[in-house]
Amino acid sequence: MATYAKHEAQEWAWETLKGQWTTLCTPFTPEDTIDEAGLRNNIRHVRRLGTKGAGCTWGMGEFWSLTHEERLQVMQILADEANGQWLTGAHITHTSASAMLDLAQNAENMGFDVLIVAPPFIVTKTEEQVIDWVRHLADNTRLAIMFYNSPQFGIVLSPASLKRLCEIPNVVGIKEASFNQ
Repeated sequence: MATYAKHEAQEWAWETLKGQWTTLCTPFTPEDTIDEAGLRNNIRHVRRLGTKGAGCTWGMGEFWSLTHEERLQVMQILADEANGQWLTGAHITHTSASAMLDLAQNAENMGFDVLIVAPPFIVTKTEEQVIDWVRHLADNTRLAIMFYNSPQFGIVLSPASLKRLCEIPNVVGIKEASFNQ
């Protein structure tokens, strides 16, 4: 559960976001619904292993294949299991600004600590558009934000643009996956 003010996000991250996190896979039942019992079991297992936190609906969590409601369901399960006692992150990348902001608001209400966001795949063509996108999110949440810099989203930000992103008060880090910077 976020215990920092928006303007304190970077300092909080520097002090708190240390150690190994787990990227949760989203398990499904044979009927192609979220396997809630399986997900809860996986969360409890990785907590017992001593990880510092976990992220849900990230790439390994198949955010692109989940409905909005399924993403919220997975987020709620993680929030329930963490119970404010374990760091949590929600991947909220979406092609819709309103859907992204809804996921962010729900994450905030559920007690998440960190959001991770990438450019809205397909639609962003310039680095300035990506910076504006992240700034729009930052203006509408108090949570810490990590930016996912990867070619799989159709654009990779330059080091200069990444520096500009990190000047936004609640942008706390970069998940660097461009492999060529």
